[in-house]
Amino acid sequence: MNPRTLNAYEIRNLLHTLTPRSPFGARDLAMLVLALHTGLRVSELVGLDVSHVANSQGPRQTLDLPAGLAKGGSGRIIPLNQVARDAIADILSFNQHRGFPVAPGAPLFVNRRHQRLSTRYVQRLMEALRNQADLDVHATPHTLRHTFASQVARKHGNLRAVQALLGHRRLATVEIYTHVDRQELAEAVATLEQTLPQP
Repeated sequence: MNPRTLNAYEIRNLLHTLTPRSPFGARDLAMLVLALHTGLRVSELVGLDVSHVANSQGPRQTLDLPAGLAKGGSGRIIPLNQVARDAIADILSFNQHRGFPVAPGAPLFVNRRHQRLSTRYVQRLMEALRNQADLDVHATPHTLRHTFASQVARKHGNLRAVQALLGHRRLATVEIYTHVDRQELAEAVATLEQTLPQP
């Protein structure tokens, strides 16, 4: 069974429910954007330290996820696109302006008590946002991971790349992302109108 993912409209609705001017709105927005553009598990996301994503010059080009943080004890390298790097810059700026530590060993995501965010916080955040956005899909932090994987598979068709980015040991695990939905089938057949001769 193919996991449910979010389309562009659902992503916009979800993210637009966040209010950047609220006390932690900017942090939460940047956190979800980073999740969407890296495919991290929620435990990996909240486990990030500043040094994993940034150095003294700013956001890194790649996220070198250590084995100790990755599920299954298998680290991996995830390239950071411009959107992900902008999200990291936003998080660091937020932390600095709020008086939260930005030293290399500091947690990237912290609560008002300067403690690392919990996975439960992110789960509750997603639950609240999906209710506010009135989404039909039961969107969870893992839905963001599936959305990332599906987009990579759809754009590039390289399951080995999806496997490496998600940190799965077996290729069969990511074969679910080869699923083709009805809209894609309709679009594929529609192109025949221009390529096949008409009676």
